[in-house]
Amino acid sequence: MTNSLKSKIVKLFETYKKIIVENPQMVSEIEVAIKWLSYFSVGHFNNSSLALEVIYSMPNLIMLSNDMLMYHSSSLHPKIPQYESKVKILLTMLEYMQTLLEAIGKKFGGEMGRWLIIAIVQLAKAILRLLLIYVYKERITKNPSVPPLNRKTFNKATDNLQLKGGFRLKRSGIVVRTVKYAEPVQLRTWKALPSDADENQNLSKNQWSDTSLKLAESLNVIKPLVYLGCISATSQRHWQPWLLSLLVDTTSLYIFSRCSRSTVFSKEENMELTSRQISLLLYILKSPFYEKYGRGKINALLDRISACVPLTSLLMNSLKRNLEYINSMYFYTS
Repeated sequence: MTNSLKSKIVKLFETYKKIIVENPQMVSEIEVAIKWLSYFSVGHFNNSSLALEVIYSMPNLIMLSNDMLMYHSSSLHPKIPQYESKVKILLTMLEYMQTLLEAIGKKFGGEMGRWLIIAIVQLAKAILRLLLIYVYKERITKNPSVPPLNRKTFNKATDNLQLKGGFRLKRSGIVVRTVKYAEPVQLRTWKALPSDADENQNLSKNQWSDTSLKLAESLNVIKPLVYLGCISATSQRHWQPWLLSLLVDTTSLYIFSRCSRSTVFSKEENMELTSRQISLLLYILKSPFYEKYGRGKINALLDRISACVPLTSLLMNSLKRNLEYINSMYFYTS
């Protein structure tokens, strides 16, 4: 009975894996549709934040698992460091589940349970990010740590690797040329196949900028812990945690800006820094700024758009509900 059930589960998983690998475009469209539906589910679950967060977290986790299935489905594929790192995968799972864990803590432990979960998650994330900085030599940790796989580009790159007549060793990632597709002996160069190593290998470095980069990234990593410590000493309604968190964020970005004069950042690193600069706008939604200044002005703007632009009232009302909910959850504005 047990073996029969196990074989059915394995068979079902293999069927699912085959569908995912063979229909990447269809899977991507379904994932996007589910994610958009989750955005409009606020206010339709009788204020059940737990049910809402389950609906919101699942598309991200499903997308991550599908990406992992696609990445590991072939023995010959371009090596992507993020998908090889267990630390980054664990960190990404925490990032996708943090609001769900917060809702679980609040549901079963009240405010005390909620803040306990928040502290544990933030501490775990900080430890994992510091590992990436000081052990794995990451200059800028990305959010999410494992970005969604560009499936179209990935499949194209995999096909190109197959045409090269080589294969990748599973553990080391080294590309090995097959004898079948090798050139005649007299024409061989005996050079290794082109490697798809990380772009950062050839970037210029010096000791001063390396230390400054570590300082800037470390400030970004410990900022949530500093914010939590300040909240525990005062209150989330006080200005001190808000101002201190903003100061740490702007200091980190300022150091990165200074480093950019002597250090070349990769495209992904520049995108992450730009994202952090834009994220400063989230301070508008943080207490106490939101209660004192933000809520009234934002709601007035949304009401004006709803009145002036036809067919936008449903969207604006949904957005207003979302803003209230976002402000009530720590991890959406942290």
